[in-house]
Amino acid sequence: MTEQEKLENIIINENAYIFHNTENINISKHKIDVLFRDASVIKSSNFLLKEVKKTLTINNIEIEYSICIFKYNTKPTFIEESVENWIETKLAYLLIVEIDDYIVISRKNVSKIQDFLKQFNPLDYKVLSTLFVNEETQFEKFNLKNLNVSDKALREKSLEAIDLKENFSGLGANNFMLSSLRLKNANEKISLILNSSRINKFGKKNSIEDFCRWAEILIRQIKLHTDKDTFLSVFAEPQDYESVRDTLIPISILFTFSGLYTDFDNETISNTVIRYFDEDLILEKSFDIIKFLKNFERLSKVTYDDYYDVFKVENPTINDIELKFNEKSITLKSPKLKNVILKKSNGAEISIIDYISQSSSFIINFDNIDLVYSNRKLFKDSKLLGNIEHFMKIFVAHNELENCDSEKGLFTAGQTEFADLSIFDFVEQNFMADADYFICDDLVKEWADHIAIYDSKVIFYHSKHNTTQFSASAFQDIVGQAQKNLGNLSPQSYQLQEKRDLWNSTYNNDGVNTNINRLRKGNNIDDAINQYKASINNPHFKGEVHLVIDFISRSTLEQNLNNLKDGVPFARRSEAIQILWFISSLISSCQEVNKDVYIHCKP
Repeated sequence: MTEQEKLENIIINENAYIFHNTENINISKHKIDVLFRDASVIKSSNFLLKEVKKTLTINNIEIEYSICIFKYNTKPTFIEESVENWIETKLAYLLIVEIDDYIVISRKNVSKIQDFLKQFNPLDYKVLSTLFVNEETQFEKFNLKNLNVSDKALREKSLEAIDLKENFSGLGANNFMLSSLRLKNANEKISLILNSSRINKFGKKNSIEDFCRWAEILIRQIKLHTDKDTFLSVFAEPQDYESVRDTLIPISILFTFSGLYTDFDNETISNTVIRYFDEDLILEKSFDIIKFLKNFERLSKVTYDDYYDVFKVENPTINDIELKFNEKSITLKSPKLKNVILKKSNGAEISIIDYISQSSSFIINFDNIDLVYSNRKLFKDSKLLGNIEHFMKIFVAHNELENCDSEKGLFTAGQTEFADLSIFDFVEQNFMADADYFICDDLVKEWADHIAIYDSKVIFYHSKHNTTQFSASAFQDIVGQAQKNLGNLSPQSYQLQEKRDLWNSTYNNDGVNTNINRLRKGNNIDDAINQYKASINNPHFKGEVHLVIDFISRSTLEQNLNNLKDGVPFARRSEAIQILWFISSLISSCQEVNKDVYIHCKP
């Protein structure tokens, strides 16, 4: 088969990554040769096919394309050490199409092209998300990522319908970025991966020439596109990172590893090792990356080191993580994490810190309150500051919380009530009387510290004492506790039965066996469980979440949040920003499951 016959035998999907060559960088034959060499470093033989800068004329426009196809060997993912003749042989290809100042890329089983791609700009988020949208467009699927930095918040969600315009509620959508979507226009289905500038048109595979025709139509459509508001405008608004880069002051970062876990699930990543040096030898040893990453899945402070002029991430496990504000993106640097290597099933490898940077597996908050960075994009929650007045409505002030000196108090044998001036005692004195049943569920995989059961309502009370006033970290703890237990407001029957023995016992803490009955109000635990079941089956059932804290004053919080809104400088500004995001996250999480939320605090 001749080279031309091989070219004509290739069929590929209309699935491509689009980049804009805004700087008019010359893509020479030499540059393509270097790209193909780097992309094929793992090849096991000569290129099966290689064509550089072939020319096509489509609609009177001259188009150049380059393609390489190669074979490589890799160790099967189901064996630990290499065994002679136990190898998998795979094929890979890379197709580059140049149309005016745009580059269209199709690839399979190819990596190590980042140095080439970073010369160009991915298609603008606003352009890509609205490129195929018109009045008749049906939105079939949304994949959303939460921009909130609460580590217990719902991180991602996927929604699917015949047309989401008809049944998607925009309530709280400003807290989410749209990471991908699938839409339909007439008989044409298209999926868009917004953070990677990828367009996938559903349909049959076509020849390279037909692929180039499709690419030319795409580029023409992009050039003619104008900004417009659409149904998608309800989500967080993308911002121009480059124009505000020099003004950004990061204050916190949350690492998100769902993408990494997915790569382990589908065996894209086969193994993890630590690489180290012993004299002239480069050695490796296996490493449990999943266990290690647990040390990172919590909001971390970012501080400025004026001596080195860098922003550092405060982490108790790794102390050399820094943020890098590049021309077009924010990445991370860590010499220590550079030695933790992820090995991919296609034979490629990448350090964990480079993986985190390339996949943008983090969310950053800034001193500029309503900005957040995620998925290589800067976003603005346009409603965050405007919602402060509404946010404050969930805060209920109590003078008694001024005097609380502990969460539960000290314990003695024979004790039947929680200590005076404890938050637990405050909760029982203020909220127990109205309930049909009142249960202390503290400790032992708790759903809440207290649970109140009514005829058609269940309330979870989460309590938190802290001596540090206006503490963002303490607020994060209790918000996270509330968020992770939202589903337990409506448990299944077996879950309630599993709670029976605990709820039918006395409360024990600090090694002291007290006589405090966990059933704080009600005849017996069986009746309480039956009432719980009846309540959640009631068609008028209502679930509520109540946080009870003594380290935040309602008046101080309101003043600080208004100062944020008005741009007034004040102490503990960073804490106020984090607390504002946690409030927004908590309200959004409760709205998601149709639950009300209240926060009881000092006046």
